[in-house]
Amino acid sequence: MSAYAADMSVCAAACFKRAIIAVDGTFMPLEQINISLSPQMVRFIRDKVNGGQYADASDLVRDAVRRLQADEAARTEWALLAGFEAGLPESSREAIRLGVQLGIADIESGRFEEFDAEGLRGLGKQLVAGTIKKRAARRKAG
Repeated sequence: MSAYAADMSVCAAACFKRAIIAVDGTFMPLEQINISLSPQMVRFIRDKVNGGQYADASDLVRDAVRRLQADEAARTEWALLAGFEAGLPESSREAIRLGVQLGIADIESGRFEEFDAEGLRGLGKQLVAGTIKKRAARRKAG
Protein backbone atom coordinates (compact mmCIF):
# COMPACT_ATOMS: atom_id res chain seq x y z
CA MET A 1 0.00 0.00 0.00
CA SER A 2 1.38 3.42 -0.93
CA ALA A 3 1.97 6.12 1.66
CA TYR A 4 -0.94 8.24 0.45
CA ALA A 5 -3.31 5.25 0.45
CA ALA A 6 -2.27 4.31 3.96
CA ASP A 7 -2.64 7.91 5.08
CA MET A 8 -6.12 8.21 3.57
CA SER A 9 -7.19 4.82 4.98
CA VAL A 10 -6.25 6.03 8.45
CA CYS A 11 -7.95 9.34 7.79
CA ALA A 12 -11.11 7.72 6.42
CA ALA A 13 -11.23 5.32 9.37
CA ALA A 14 -10.80 8.25 11.76
CA CYS A 15 -13.56 10.11 9.94
CA PHE A 16 -16.07 7.45 10.78
CA LYS A 17 -15.15 6.20 14.28
CA ARG A 18 -16.80 9.03 16.17
CA ALA A 19 -20.37 10.14 16.44
CA ILE A 20 -21.88 13.49 15.62
CA ILE A 21 -24.93 15.40 16.68
CA ALA A 22 -27.24 16.19 13.77
CA VAL A 23 -28.78 19.60 13.11
CA ASP A 24 -32.03 18.41 14.71
CA GLY A 25 -30.12 17.47 17.89
CA THR A 26 -30.26 13.70 17.44
CA PHE A 27 -27.17 11.61 18.13
CA MET A 28 -25.83 9.90 15.03
CA PRO A 29 -23.19 7.20 15.44
CA LEU A 30 -20.74 7.13 12.57
CA GLU A 31 -19.65 3.99 10.81
CA GLN A 32 -16.11 3.19 9.81
CA ILE A 33 -15.33 2.81 6.12
CA ASN A 34 -12.16 2.73 4.04
CA ILE A 35 -11.86 4.66 0.82
CA SER A 36 -9.27 4.81 -1.94
CA LEU A 37 -8.57 8.14 -3.60
CA SER A 38 -6.29 9.37 -6.34
CA PRO A 39 -3.26 11.44 -5.31
CA GLN A 40 -4.94 14.53 -6.78
CA MET A 41 -8.00 14.02 -4.58
CA VAL A 42 -5.84 13.50 -1.51
CA ARG A 43 -3.95 16.73 -2.25
CA PHE A 44 -7.25 18.55 -2.73
CA ILE A 45 -8.52 17.30 0.65
CA ARG A 46 -5.28 18.16 2.43
CA ASP A 47 -5.26 21.65 0.87
CA LYS A 48 -8.81 22.29 2.10
CA VAL A 49 -8.00 21.05 5.61
CA ASN A 50 -4.65 22.86 5.78
CA GLY A 51 -6.33 26.01 4.47
CA GLY A 52 -8.73 25.92 7.40
CA GLN A 53 -11.87 25.32 5.36
CA TYR A 54 -12.50 22.02 7.17
CA ALA A 55 -11.45 20.76 10.59
CA ASP A 56 -10.28 17.46 9.15
CA ALA A 57 -10.82 15.08 6.22
CA SER A 58 -13.92 13.66 7.95
CA ASP A 59 -15.50 17.07 7.97
CA LEU A 60 -14.85 17.50 4.25
CA VAL A 61 -16.19 14.05 3.36
CA ARG A 62 -19.36 14.60 5.39
CA ASP A 63 -19.89 17.99 3.74
CA ALA A 64 -19.36 16.46 0.28
CA VAL A 65 -21.89 13.69 0.99
CA ARG A 66 -24.44 16.19 2.36
CA ARG A 67 -24.07 18.28 -0.79
CA LEU A 68 -24.48 15.22 -2.98
CA GLN A 69 -27.63 14.28 -1.03
CA ALA A 70 -29.00 17.81 -1.44
CA ASP A 71 -28.25 17.77 -5.18
CA GLU A 72 -30.01 14.44 -5.54
CA ALA A 73 -33.04 15.68 -3.60
CA ALA A 74 -33.18 18.81 -5.79
CA ARG A 75 -33.05 16.71 -8.96
CA THR A 76 -35.88 14.53 -7.64
CA GLU A 77 -37.92 17.62 -6.77
CA TRP A 78 -37.36 19.11 -10.23
CA ALA A 79 -38.44 15.83 -11.83
CA LEU A 80 -41.63 15.82 -9.74
CA LEU A 81 -42.35 19.43 -10.63
CA ALA A 82 -41.73 18.76 -14.32
CA GLY A 83 -44.16 15.83 -14.16
CA PHE A 84 -46.74 17.98 -12.39
CA GLU A 85 -46.32 20.78 -14.93
CA ALA A 86 -46.64 18.36 -17.85
CA GLY A 87 -50.01 17.26 -16.44
CA LEU A 88 -51.38 20.81 -16.41
CA PRO A 89 -53.31 22.13 -19.38
CA GLU A 90 -51.53 24.84 -21.38
CA SER A 91 -53.99 27.48 -20.12
CA SER A 92 -53.00 26.72 -16.51
CA ARG A 93 -49.30 26.83 -17.32
CA GLU A 94 -49.79 30.17 -19.09
CA ALA A 95 -51.76 31.57 -16.12
CA ILE A 96 -48.92 30.54 -13.79
CA ARG A 97 -46.31 32.14 -16.07
CA LEU A 98 -48.34 35.35 -16.19
CA GLY A 99 -48.71 35.37 -12.40
CA VAL A 100 -44.96 34.93 -11.97
CA GLN A 101 -44.26 37.76 -14.43
CA LEU A 102 -46.69 40.04 -12.58
CA GLY A 103 -45.08 39.11 -9.27
CA ILE A 104 -41.61 39.94 -10.60
CA ALA A 105 -42.88 43.27 -11.94
CA ASP A 106 -44.43 44.05 -8.54
CA ILE A 107 -41.16 43.29 -6.75
CA GLU A 108 -39.16 45.38 -9.20
CA SER A 109 -41.60 48.28 -8.67
CA GLY A 110 -41.44 47.99 -4.89
CA ARG A 111 -45.01 46.70 -4.52
CA PHE A 112 -44.46 44.02 -1.90
CA GLU A 113 -44.51 43.40 1.84
CA GLU A 114 -41.78 41.71 3.83
CA PHE A 115 -42.84 39.16 6.44
CA ASP A 116 -41.01 37.54 9.31
CA ALA A 117 -41.81 33.91 10.14
CA GLU A 118 -44.74 34.83 12.38
CA GLY A 119 -46.18 37.24 9.83
CA LEU A 120 -45.88 34.63 7.10
CA ARG A 121 -47.73 32.07 9.26
CA GLY A 122 -50.46 34.64 9.86
CA LEU A 123 -50.77 35.35 6.15
CA GLY A 124 -50.97 31.62 5.44
CA LYS A 125 -53.76 31.24 7.97
CA GLN A 126 -55.67 34.13 6.38
CA LEU A 127 -55.33 32.58 2.93
CA VAL A 128 -56.51 29.18 4.15
CA ALA A 129 -59.46 30.75 5.99
CA GLY A 130 -60.40 32.69 2.85
CA THR A 131 -60.27 29.53 0.74
CA ILE A 132 -62.48 27.67 3.22
CA LYS A 133 -65.05 30.51 3.14
CA LYS A 134 -65.08 30.56 -0.68
CA ARG A 135 -65.59 26.80 -0.85
CA ALA A 136 -68.42 26.97 1.68
CA ALA A 137 -70.08 29.77 -0.31
CA ARG A 138 -69.78 27.73 -3.53
CA ARG A 139 -71.38 24.72 -1.84
CA LYS A 140 -74.29 26.84 -0.61
CA ALA A 141 -74.78 28.35 -4.07
CA GLY A 142 -74.47 24.96 -5.80
